[in-house]
This record gives sequence, structure tokens and C-alpha cells, in this order.
Amino acid sequence: MNSKIHFLGTGGMVPTKDRNHLAVAFEYNGNIFLFDCGEATQNQIKKMKLPIGKIKKIFISHWHGDHTLGLGGLIQTLMNTDNVEAIEIHGPVNSKKFIDHILKSSIFDLKVPINVFEHKPKPNEILKIIDSRDYEINCAKLKHSVECIGYNFKEKDTLNINLEKAKQLGLSQSPLLARAKMGLDIEINGKRIKSKDITYSKPGLKIGFIFDTRPCKEINLLVKDCDYLVMEATHIFLKHAQKAEETDHMTAKESAEIAAENNVKHLLITHFSQRYKDIKEIEEEAKQFFENTTSSYDLMTIKLKK
Repeated sequence: MNSKIHFLGTGGMVPTKDRNHLAVAFEYNGNIFLFDCGEATQNQIKKMKLPIGKIKKIFISHWHGDHTLGLGGLIQTLMNTDNVEAIEIHGPVNSKKFIDHILKSSIFDLKVPINVFEHKPKPNEILKIIDSRDYEINCAKLKHSVECIGYNFKEKDTLNINLEKAKQLGLSQSPLLARAKMGLDIEINGKRIKSKDITYSKPGLKIGFIFDTRPCKEINLLVKDCDYLVMEATHIFLKHAQKAEETDHMTAKESAEIAAENNVKHLLITHFSQRYKDIKEIEEEAKQFFENTTSSYDLMTIKLKK
């Protein structure tokens, strides 16, 4: 597994000199999935020297400007990048309308198709939107002032060979082990060996991406047992709990409590209000309720481990 999370922008509604509008790039087996696309996202991509042509899918949580104002420029660049066959964008209802507005805001040379998928999960529902051979991506409805959805990425479980059992059966170097890893039974010297007798299941990586919401039960559906949870912590509870409620955002305390309640292994907080000059205070509040918390900063990369 070669997976990384790149924090392209970690600011809130108003960017600062140190924090760009929100955008998170998830790198998986050579491809990049982009979650939200705030202003100047493509500049941040270039600063991190990420291969922009590897962006295969873009996932939009909601259509507030601080999460989407970078889309126009990114689309234009992707249209003029080699080996980009199509642009795939996922988002909540009305995403097609907003993409149409972007394309009408200036002159685009539409060299490749743009495929937009709108998703409207029902309350208390987790909706599978992508199901590939190696992974699936799901979404659920969040609680925000506009239509908003959160996502998770789930790598599918794989079968690994129990080397000790394979050795006992004289199969340690056998090419037949490839069949066993596919879940197929094998035969050697007239003896049938079941795949389940020489393999074990290795759970896949699970990551949640939750931006701009108040606590709600749908979050739990997405983040239960996540290895990594990328989640907003816009405000400090002790100082601005009421502000968080008024603007439909999360405090560090609330994000940490959700991580703790859902058996999350590592919480990565982001989307910090511009009112906080020092993020240390936000991280300290979160760590009171969930110790394994890391506060993000622009151009930060996390190498993922299972």
C-alpha cells in the first residue's frame, strides 16, 4: 500500500497568509482523489509537486465558496494536461448546476468531457457511490446550512498467505499460492487444499473525510472504525461553542469526541477559523478528549499505515 494524505489548504471561510482555503488530496496507488477545492488549490498542488494529471476524481462536500472557488482554474489546467481522458466530479444535489455556472463564467476549451455525479443520501443512510475492484467510496448527509455530504474511502480486505502453513504443506515457493490469494482452492499431488486453510484476511484501509457540519448520527455511519479521520475543527469549544452552533460548524472538542466514540485510530483536524492565530490551542482541546490527534497545516503530508 502506497497511500498519503496531502493537506493543500487548512483554513476556514477566510484564508490567511499561512492557510489556504480547504482542499485535501488523497494519494492511493498512484492516483489522486481530491476532496474539496478551495481557492488556489492548483497552486498548492504545484507547490507540493503532485502530478496534477493523476487527479482521477474530485469530491465536493458542499458548494460554499471556500470549498469550491478553485475548481474553475483546476478544470482549465486539467483540460490542458496530457493523458487526462475525463474529469469526474462528485457532489451533493445541484452540483451539475454549479459546474455549469463555472463553465459559463469564462471561456473554457473543453477538450475532455466533465462527468458530474449528484448524490442525495437519505437521513440515516450511507450511500455507496463508487465500487471498484480495490476500494469503495461512500457518502452520507451532514448537518450544515446548505446541502452537504461527507465521504469515506474503504479499501477492500485482501487475502494473505499464512507462510508457516504454506511451508508445512511444501507450498512456500509454489505459483499456486497466487490462486489461493484469490480465494480459490488449489490441488497439489492429488490433494485438494482450501484457500481458507492457508490464508488470512487483512483488513483494508478506511479513511473518513468530514467537513462543515454539526454533530449528527450520519457522521458515525461514515467514520466508525476509521484508521484515519480528516475532520473539521473550526472553533474552540470553550471560547466559541455558540459560534459553532450558529454557523453549523464543529469544535475541536466535538470532533475529538466523535473520534473517540467511533474507535477511530488517528484524527487529523483541519478547517480552522481565521480568528485563531495559534492552532496549538485547538489541538490541545482535541487531545483532552482524543489523544491521537494531529492538527494539519498547509502543504503537510501524512504517510498512511494500516
